[in-house]
Amino acid sequence: MIFTKQIRTNLKIVTTPLRYIMDNSSSDQIKYIKDCIPKLDGTTHKGQAGRIGVVGGSLEYTGAPYFAGISALKVGADLVHIFCTSVAANVIKAYSPELIVHPLLDCQNAIEEISPWLERLHAIVIGPGLGRAPETFNVVSDLINRIRESKIPLIIDADGLFLITEKPDLINNFSSPVILTPNKIEFTRLSTKFNCPEALNQKFGRNITIVKKGPIDEIYSMNPTVVWSVGTGGSGRRCGGQGDILSGSIATFLNWTINNIDKAEFKTDGKDLAVASLACYAACLLVRKCNEKAFQVKGRSMLATDMIDYIHEAFEELFGQ
Repeated sequence: MIFTKQIRTNLKIVTTPLRYIMDNSSSDQIKYIKDCIPKLDGTTHKGQAGRIGVVGGSLEYTGAPYFAGISALKVGADLVHIFCTSVAANVIKAYSPELIVHPLLDCQNAIEEISPWLERLHAIVIGPGLGRAPETFNVVSDLINRIRESKIPLIIDADGLFLITEKPDLINNFSSPVILTPNKIEFTRLSTKFNCPEALNQKFGRNITIVKKGPIDEIYSMNPTVVWSVGTGGSGRRCGGQGDILSGSIATFLNWTINNIDKAEFKTDGKDLAVASLACYAACLLVRKCNEKAFQVKGRSMLATDMIDYIHEAFEELFGQ
């Protein structure tokens, strides 16, 4: 591995060659993120700030896709489409009229029904509330192949990660960014099978970014200059739904970094890895700040819904817009 002396002073080696974590005291990432956030100056039209897709929602799990979708909207996306099973659709619609809900995952011609919507989407999240029904996994497997062909950025979370563990070739040869967001247990499952993250990146290509969620969020990439950790904010409260808020937030930031990275004067090899890592860094900062703020008020009673209420306030404090 070759690094300049200046880079070495800002990095600390953890264990393996890929695991270089940038010091959180650096303000460079914040500046790059601010440069990528679209201005609210009245010059854009509906949809330009982000059209996000969320694939998930089943009989047992209706809250997760809602949290992912509403978070994407509140961070600043314009439209969110949720593709769920028919039994979940009305429940999710009842949570929020802002979400566009498609009860298509379990219809007879699911792929043919969903595919026309793909060309409208800037980023897709797969996994929140997905469940593990074999028939759903079959549809999602075909859908991932369509997403690869359409070159749409992809975030995979929750049961989507379980599917990837069972069928790892699904994320092979993506030319667009792919972000995996495992928690500790999911990361261990991936590590056991792939010696994650090193072997996973080496096996499936250089466009994979991994966010290991935990007391410190760790962002892994094949590009060591965009491998970071986020340990500020947060709390000891681990209520359900926080990961869904993160995945939705990443999707919105990812669309922004892809479209505006050239404005940020961010010089590094591997543009797709740079935009993915910046999006993950921004979303991790934001969600941890929301967690911190909600916990200060609610304490042990804090829920994911309480965190969503602080997205605007946390966003302004971090990014000033």
